[in-house]
Amino acid sequence: MKSGTVPKLQKAATLPIPSPAAPSLTHELRVAELAVQRAALATKRFLAELNPTRAQANVPIGQYQHAGPTTTTSATKNGGAGGGGGTTGGGRVSLAKSDLSPVTVADLAAQALLIAAIHRAFPHDLIIGEEDAGELRADPELAARVWRLVSATHLDDSAADASLGRPGDMKQMLDLIDLGGGNKETKGRRFWCMDPIDGTSAFLKGGQYAISLSLLQGGKELLGVLGCPNWNFEDAMAGKLKEEELDSDGFGLMLAAERGKGATVRPIGSGVLLPETKLDRRKKPAVTDLKRVHFVDSKKSPATLTEKVEILAGQIKASYEGTNLYSSHMRYAAVAMGGREYVQFRWPQSGKKPWSIWDHAGSQLIYTESGAGVVTDLFGDAVDFESGNKIEKSWGLITADRDIHAHIRSLVNKMGPVKPKIK
Repeated sequence: MKSGTVPKLQKAATLPIPSPAAPSLTHELRVAELAVQRAALATKRFLAELNPTRAQANVPIGQYQHAGPTTTTSATKNGGAGGGGGTTGGGRVSLAKSDLSPVTVADLAAQALLIAAIHRAFPHDLIIGEEDAGELRADPELAARVWRLVSATHLDDSAADASLGRPGDMKQMLDLIDLGGGNKETKGRRFWCMDPIDGTSAFLKGGQYAISLSLLQGGKELLGVLGCPNWNFEDAMAGKLKEEELDSDGFGLMLAAERGKGATVRPIGSGVLLPETKLDRRKKPAVTDLKRVHFVDSKKSPATLTEKVEILAGQIKASYEGTNLYSSHMRYAAVAMGGREYVQFRWPQSGKKPWSIWDHAGSQLIYTESGAGVVTDLFGDAVDFESGNKIEKSWGLITADRDIHAHIRSLVNKMGPVKPKIK
């Protein structure tokens, strides 16, 4: 059989049938969507106040991009992220984590706002966040900048904003940020996972980034919400997405899904939630020839081997030059909003630590609930989300349409050697 031909009877499992006994997560979803919307406003405000010379979307993005001292410039448009005066002030606005990747005032402010909303509504739930407040406690000036951004960010709708809660002072803010820090035991627990800014290096360069919030239990995603503040809603509905083409006038879009109930997309607003549109990729043309496969990848990713994707593209005679994005969650967003020919294949770099749960949780559910999509590791198993902060028992990733997923995986497994499965 030719490698570019889609074989018969190679379909993976169809979409799960909703369980009638499953409890409704309507309240959880609304809180999560409003929380992500408010966090998005904080990040857009921060970007508007950075020195404009730092917003260079055409400059190559790398993992270790940092922003140094900056001066306050213009505030963003009226709305939740506007009003008031500058919040970042002069001085340092980012710092380096232990792996040298950057974290900004906006990352920390967004995490504080997200956790404030979740902890108020669901005080007994566990929370896993990418950041902690250790550096802020050691740097009062930087902590003050984060506090100014948190204090200045509100939803236009006062009732919606009040329903989310917020820290009353800087100490409460630091304590909230720390609720998400540290490695936690999640087995059997209901827990929230967040990445306040996924793709911080791209964010600092004026590229695409995402805000992720998900709810999990028993190793399974129950709901996922993904804010994409630089992806214009109209462009997304037209199938357009590039790293350097940004929503400079609005607040981007939000994707959301609840297990068994489908996925939605809506514009991010500054007050109440705007109307949603249901996603159903099953209505799009099926893939009958693998030459049509559209790869979504990151040439700059420090975690995966791009050359493996290029090899696969050559085997099926498809173009590798599909969609290239730095942010992990933005790549999931691209396949969720794309056609059935959109494929992700991630082969981990050797010698690297296991992937972090906050780079993947929630977006995988959005993709599968958007219709006709299957997500597995390179062994064909569901990605394991019950090992705390790290994805210890899964290796690699394939997201592809159910009609071609098994065939794509069979080609990938011939590239070997695949890392032995961890039991």
